[in-house]
This record gives sequence, C-alpha cells and structure tokens, in this order.
Amino acid sequence: MRLGRFRADVYYRLNEFVITLPPLRERDDILRLAHRLLAEASTELDRPCRSISAAAAQVLVRYHWPGNVRELRNVIRRASLLASDVIEAEHLSVLLVDPPPPTAPRGDAASAGPSLRAAAADAEGRAIRLALEATRGNKSEAARLLRVDYKTLHLKMKRYCISAAPFRRS
Repeated sequence: MRLGRFRADVYYRLNEFVITLPPLRERDDILRLAHRLLAEASTELDRPCRSISAAAAQVLVRYHWPGNVRELRNVIRRASLLASDVIEAEHLSVLLVDPPPPTAPRGDAASAGPSLRAAAADAEGRAIRLALEATRGNKSEAARLLRVDYKTLHLKMKRYCISAAPFRRS
C-alpha cells in the first residue's frame, strides 16, 4: 500500500480484523483436526478408513509439522489410502519423529539399550559435528564432506540443535 501497488481503500475494506493462528506444532487440537480431515478424506476418496489408532495418534502429536495443516491433511489422506480400516503408526512412516520414552521396566531387556532410530540420530549428529570441526564451521564445506545438500545439512543441524559458531573458533 505504501509503495502504491495496493489501493488503500481496498486494504481498509479487507483489514477489518486480524486473525492470528499459531503453528500447528503449538496447538493442542491436532488429533481433533486429524479426525476431521480423516472424515473428509474417507468421504472424498471413498475409503472405509474411519479411525486413528493410539500409536498413530502419538506419532501425530509428537511430529513437528513444518508444513502445518496442509501437511497434516496430506499425511492423513495418504494414510487413509494405505489403511484398510484404522490408521496405524506404520501408515505414517513418512513422518520422522523422536522415539517415545521407554516404558519398559528397568530390568527388561528392551530397556537395555537405545533404539535403532535413536542410535542413528546420535550417529548422524556426531557425523555433523565432526564435519563441522574438520571444516572449521563452514557449512557448505561440511555438506560437501558429508555428501548431502546444504539445505539438508541446515535442517539436520536445526533438528539436532547444532550451531556452526563454536566450530569456527577452534
């Protein structure tokens, strides 16, 4: 409007009130929204899938949702096509979430070591730190060294809370 590209009268007609929506990851109605999207997908895609299992619900709640509601809609539609009756956690395998905290008793063999996913994440974080150390914090060089795209490295550094700044000083 200030640059003269948008008419002031139209702006004031449209700007009656502002609606601010928090990102999906900060909302507490993810499951309610997922069930509503599942009902829409079931009708639209003519699929019998009508519910979400408890394990799948945990995956949906724990996921970060960078694509917000549009991503949730696409994930639910994909899962409803894969599932026959109930959406299970394996139908949501496209979502990468942190593993749930172990619930097994301390003496149980299942709690004796880390899960495969946690071990892979730990190894990936260590590899990123080593590459940053070797390149003195140069992310472009570290990405080349790790044979990944710069954007991929940036996203993984964000996921694992790794900053390049400490490596620049060493």
